[in-house]
Amino acid sequence: MIIILKRVSAKTKKHDVVDFLYPEVKGSWFSKRGKIQSILVLTQRDTQTRAVHHHILADIVPDAVAERVIKKLNRKMMVGTYIAVCEYKVRNWHNDPRCNHDYAKAFKRVNDKRVAERRGQYEEVISEEPTIISKKAFHTKGW
Repeated sequence: MIIILKRVSAKTKKHDVVDFLYPEVKGSWFSKRGKIQSILVLTQRDTQTRAVHHHILADIVPDAVAERVIKKLNRKMMVGTYIAVCEYKVRNWHNDPRCNHDYAKAFKRVNDKRVAERRGQYEEVISEEPTIISKKAFHTKGW
C-alpha cells in the first residue's frame, strides 16, 4: 500500500522519513513486521498562490502494516511540523464517470455537479527526487 505524508517540512531528508516510519514498520512481539519498499519525495507548487508544498510517498508492504502506520503516525510531529499520514489513492480515468464512456452515461446522476477535477487543478509538480528501492527491510543504522 502506498501512503502519503502530506505537507512535510522542506528540510526533511529521506533518512528522517525512514527514522519516522521505522518504529511502526518494524512491528513488535504481537504485530507483524513490514518493509518500506520505496520512498518518493514530491514537490508541488500552486500556480495561483506560488506556494510550494512537499509530500512524501512511501510504499509499505504488507497492507496491514501500512494501515497500522497510518493509524499510529497520523498527526505526529516530524522535523518540526505536524504531518498528515493517509493512504494514497491512485485515480484511474477508466472509472471516472465524468469521462465520456458509454457505460458511464447509463449510471450518470442527473444533478452531478462535478464537471471538472476539483483536487489539485492549480498545482504543478516541480520535482520528483529518485526513489529508494530495496528488496530488504530498511534499518536505521547506516543512514
